[in-house]
Amino acid sequence: MSDAGRRYAFVIEAADAPDALVRVLTLFAVQPLLLAGVTMVRGDVGCAIRIEADGLDAGRAETLLRRLDGLPVVRSVGLGWRGPLRAVA
Repeated sequence: MSDAGRRYAFVIEAADAPDALVRVLTLFAVQPLLLAGVTMVRGDVGCAIRIEADGLDAGRAETLLRRLDGLPVVRSVGLGWRGPLRAVA
C-alpha cells in the first residue's frame, strides 16, 4: 500500500499541563497535512491525546514521532497507521 492512502495515528501520553495540547498541535501546524481527528482526555495523572493525520509519508511520520517524543510535556508517544476507509455493502 502506498503512503498516500494511509492515515497515521499518533497516540500521546502527556502531562496535565494547561498548554499540553497546544504544544503538541504546534508540531502538526507547520506540516503539509490534513488533520482527520484530534481527541484529548484528561485523567488523574495526565492527558491522553490522539491525533489522526492524512497526507504524510512514512519518513515525515517518523520525524513527527521523534519531535513529539522530544517535547518536555510528552511522557510517551506511539505511532500507527491504517488504510483508507471503505464502504461495506
